[in-house]
Amino acid sequence: MIPFKAVAIDMDGTFLRDDKSYDKKLFSELLNKMKEKDIHFIVASGNQFERTRLDFTEYWKDMSFVAENGMYLVDDGKDLSYEQLDRSLVEELVEFMAQRPELTPALCGKENAYLEKNSDSKFVKMMKYYLPKHKIVDSFEQLPDDVFFKFTVDVPKEKTLSTVDEINKKFAGRVFATSSGFGNFDLILPHVNKAVGLEKMLASWNLTLDDLVAFGDGGNDLEMLKAAGLSYAMENGSDEVKKVADKIAPNNNDSGVLKVLADYLM
Repeated sequence: MIPFKAVAIDMDGTFLRDDKSYDKKLFSELLNKMKEKDIHFIVASGNQFERTRLDFTEYWKDMSFVAENGMYLVDDGKDLSYEQLDRSLVEELVEFMAQRPELTPALCGKENAYLEKNSDSKFVKMMKYYLPKHKIVDSFEQLPDDVFFKFTVDVPKEKTLSTVDEINKKFAGRVFATSSGFGNFDLILPHVNKAVGLEKMLASWNLTLDDLVAFGDGGNDLEMLKAAGLSYAMENGSDEVKKVADKIAPNNNDSGVLKVLADYLM
């Protein structure tokens, strides 16, 4: 008896190897097994939907996506729902960050992500991978006509935690700063995370979080791992994540997620 009806995976540090690859042959076999058994496969990522879609070019229409840390849900190749940051809040955050030259923001929207043309070139280069659908704009003073999901912000490593704390105090209840690693953080709605997005998606199939197995390695996976009926922290994951998970999966570079799923499905 398989103890789940849906699978949710984080991408970086969890499903993907460090070189951003995965075992496509094994994944294809497992996806077919899941389809046979009516098990849903969900990518739950902080990344842009387009980034995760490109990671699964051949398969994405047979999968579901909780993208942008729970802000944007796509199922069967169609929008299921999305949340958005209020434009006036986006303007306030732009003003706050403009006063802190050490912060380099990318604004993530439904149609595109947006980067300011004077942004640090290393940050822009990195974001071109994570935000394949993006535009360079003169500045965020004139906001583009789009629906906004979140900011991803580059920050000096040693200032990550203090900046996150400052924002969470200043904008308490309106926006939440969450860091997936030192050197950057996301600004999202405080009531939205991967678990909230997953609960909504599962409900559309008449399932609950008890029907879910989830895999993660970092801070933005905590709510999802706590909420899932069965949870796996990656061997390479943070101590915080390992404390809340039910079990440990092998290292991401050893295809840990696929190995665990193969044990259940093959």
